[in-house]
Amino acid sequence: MNKIIVLRCISGALILASLIIVITFWKNGQTGPSKYDDGIERIDPNTIALKDSGVRVSFSDVILTQPQETRKLVVFEQTGTVSYKIEDRMFDFLDWEPSKKYQSVEYEGKGSFVVNLDKLGRSNIIDDQDNKILTIKIPHPKLDTIEIDPNKVKIDTQKNGFLALGDIKLTLKDYNKIESELTKRLKEIFDNSANGQKADGLALKAVTETFEPIVKAVDGEYTLKVEFVE
Repeated sequence: MNKIIVLRCISGALILASLIIVITFWKNGQTGPSKYDDGIERIDPNTIALKDSGVRVSFSDVILTQPQETRKLVVFEQTGTVSYKIEDRMFDFLDWEPSKKYQSVEYEGKGSFVVNLDKLGRSNIIDDQDNKILTIKIPHPKLDTIEIDPNKVKIDTQKNGFLALGDIKLTLKDYNKIESELTKRLKEIFDNSANGQKADGLALKAVTETFEPIVKAVDGEYTLKVEFVE
């Protein structure tokens, strides 16, 4: 087999895939951690208080759906629902039910595991001409993005104690803080060893199905192997 032809074909395909990944996820990059006060006071592991409005938010457990394979560059996606309960007190120091307002909200979020191919090069391609085996080494997939679907938000009717009047009022800044906390909780649930193993298997399958036809087109006697970088 002409080694140069094989290397050019595989390298070209990897570069094309890398360009697609860069374009797809360029706008979805996440900003780094903030260095200023985020206005959130943690009451307990499942409750936060928003300093600006004095509202308390209690989070429930995340309920996961079954994992689903996808044919996009993302090799593995999983959705989950997470809900929280807003508690608004007439006086912050007064823990008395008749003076409280409550409202529950449920969100649906999706986590995506992605194989980063943008740094693959010739060192990731091993051509064993004697045994006619071409090996491509790829990185393990990583949890890349967490998306919360704004169209699948469920807001329950507000419940008021008999002394609590009016509606719960939250600012846009409050909602942004709540969404940030929801994203963090979903990330903690999605990013586990079981999902990592599932994503690994799907990544090997997806890359094999993508590049095997190219290898066979150049030399039908060759076998393609896809492995992870150690």
